[in-house]
Amino acid sequence: MRAGLVRTRYALVLVLLLAGTGCGSSSSAREQEACGSAVLADWGEDGRIDGAYPETCYLAAIDSLPEDLRAYTSARDDIARALQSAGRSR
Repeated sequence: MRAGLVRTRYALVLVLLLAGTGCGSSSSAREQEACGSAVLADWGEDGRIDGAYPETCYLAAIDSLPEDLRAYTSARDDIARALQSAGRSR
């Protein structure tokens, strides 16, 4: 249960950080950051990706993963697996 809480906190902090960094970027870049943040928030709830997102959102989420989430969680693998599944369901 503690790991889930840690994931949720990381996801919330990440969403807040990404929301703040998009202020001066283009609309398209902000949209990608927002959808990437949505994927990370989805993963942060329970360690799974329950929603369906465009492929670019999964890629944006992977690209924006902080180093600690890359190193200490399964976020990258979980998101990559959801990306593969989304590609197969088309």
